[in-house]
Amino acid sequence: MREPTYEELQRKVEELERIVNFKISPQEFYFDTRDLVYFKGYKDWSLDLYDKKIEDLTGYKLEDFLDRKIKWLDIVYEHDREIARNAVRQALKTDKYYLAEYRIVRKQGDLAWIKIRGFITCDSKGEFLSVRGVLNDITLEKYGELSFESARGNVAWTNSLRDGLYIISKDHRIVFMNQTLIDLVGDHVGELCHKALFGRETPCPWSVMDQLDQEGACFIQEYHLPQTGRIFQVRSVPIKLQDGSIGKLGHLKDITETRKLELEVEEFAGRQRAIEDAADRAELGIFILQDHEGIEARFRYANEAFSRITGYETKELLEKGLAALISPETMEAIMEHHRHRQQGEVLDHAHEIDLVRGDGRPITAYVSFALSSHEGRAATIGFLRDITERKKGQKALWRSQRLASIGRLAAEIAHEMNNPLTSVLTFSKLVTTILKQEPFPIHRQTELQEYVAFLQSETERCANISRNLLDFSRQSEIEIRENHINEILEKTLTILRHRAGLDEINIVTSYAEDLPVISCDFKRLQQAFINVLWNAIEAMPAGGVLSVSTGFDRKQNVIEVHISDTGVGIPEAEVERIFEPFYTTKSEGRGVGLGLSVAYGIVRQHQGELHVQSKVGQGTHFTIQVPVGARQLAIESQWDEDYVFEAAALPKS
Repeated sequence: MREPTYEELQRKVEELERIVNFKISPQEFYFDTRDLVYFKGYKDWSLDLYDKKIEDLTGYKLEDFLDRKIKWLDIVYEHDREIARNAVRQALKTDKYYLAEYRIVRKQGDLAWIKIRGFITCDSKGEFLSVRGVLNDITLEKYGELSFESARGNVAWTNSLRDGLYIISKDHRIVFMNQTLIDLVGDHVGELCHKALFGRETPCPWSVMDQLDQEGACFIQEYHLPQTGRIFQVRSVPIKLQDGSIGKLGHLKDITETRKLELEVEEFAGRQRAIEDAADRAELGIFILQDHEGIEARFRYANEAFSRITGYETKELLEKGLAALISPETMEAIMEHHRHRQQGEVLDHAHEIDLVRGDGRPITAYVSFALSSHEGRAATIGFLRDITERKKGQKALWRSQRLASIGRLAAEIAHEMNNPLTSVLTFSKLVTTILKQEPFPIHRQTELQEYVAFLQSETERCANISRNLLDFSRQSEIEIRENHINEILEKTLTILRHRAGLDEINIVTSYAEDLPVISCDFKRLQQAFINVLWNAIEAMPAGGVLSVSTGFDRKQNVIEVHISDTGVGIPEAEVERIFEPFYTTKSEGRGVGLGLSVAYGIVRQHQGELHVQSKVGQGTHFTIQVPVGARQLAIESQWDEDYVFEAAALPKS
């Protein structure tokens, strides 16, 4: 093998310097260097590519090359294929450095000049294995070289290019336009460029004509051509004209759609960043689940808030599946829903789940799931909020309300039990008197039996009153069972009858028969009824009628409870606010405004509705609707949303 010449070595060094410099500081080099596409080529002319810029250069997708649907020699212009092959042969004979310039046929059918260079790797026998290097588009430079050497007649081939080409003289006059540019803006050869293209009487302030005499000058600008409504990237290089002067060769590339896409991507990315930032600040966990690499329901994405809530670093979560966080009791049901979503089923669902944090601490979360996609495959997107503290607060509020109700009822029941206890005391004294007589008066045996019967009945009456109060006051966790609404109401009214009697309030009931059972927490629903009924009783300080009725709306599949009073009523301006926490129309010291708010929350937890109608001086009517069927209690906080209070009020008739 012969020694390389000095010129060949110098060329090799220059190419290496350019590649190295590009990797270090790309912003310091001109257009052709920034457009370099790195590749690895093989003996069959297939390529591995590392940049999507190949799509702009050839018109083919990067995946077409990687999947071997397109091989490089397939797109080399047929008259130039031998040039490509000879360059390989020459490199194998000399310094294994491959360098060639030839034309390719783009997918759109037009021709482009490319420059390709790199180092060839051989096996132990010297056979070609691969070549690593770079390639780039030199169409404009090649056209400039041809123009140096020939008259205008030899550049007719540029009319087939999809991009616009033009030449401007030193005095800003257009001396050449290819057909693509003429079709775009009209034929303006011989005219001043600033006047023909931009409607200006003087040269454009962004013109680079005065800088073209710099050696190796090349400029890139973006122009918006008013008459086309499109954006172009313009490459400007110096060119020697026929009279020996230096003009400008311009290459217009339409980048309108690219810019629009970039703006859309930027706007989308901005919105996504804003959503993620807002979610993180609001402690709303966002995550994506997908079966991946053998792990079912694996985390593919998790925001910072989700990491904080669950106590795991994001990188830790991305190695885990959802099963690592959820409690064993609910795992199977949740995973089954995930499997259905992975199959493409739409199962939008939101519910409460128990999780175990990374530090082992249990938490309760409210999670909503929805069908989504990730990297082209079905996935589940989830939104999670930690409601552990809210649950504790709700439980404390509910208990405090029950204690408040118990405190108020205790005094009333004490009065109610006073009468039967007085009777018990009286009859017990009479019985004692009879039993002390000597000899025993047989003729009073029947009278004695009557007294004992009175003692038994009054004692049972006291026991029932105390039992109802104990049942109401007993603490318990949420317990969903099938219950009859009429039974809940009757037990509730039993507790309140004496209180109503003190104010001469007549309780009238009308229960529909054969009502379907409802799935509910007996005590919580009883608490809601206590609060509404107590509110009605206190609205009738001078007495009145408290009406309680039930019914079944088959169309909506709900049980309806109607509670009406003939009390003072509520002003229209205040009706929509009575369900707000701490809002009350009572005088100071008679309430803190939580009774109806708690009642509303309990009904909403049962996926029910609580509505109110009222007129001053005529009374108030409450309608409670509870759906029929099995269900879990929902966690919906009326404390956070203003509109739920307004929605509770029915239109006034």
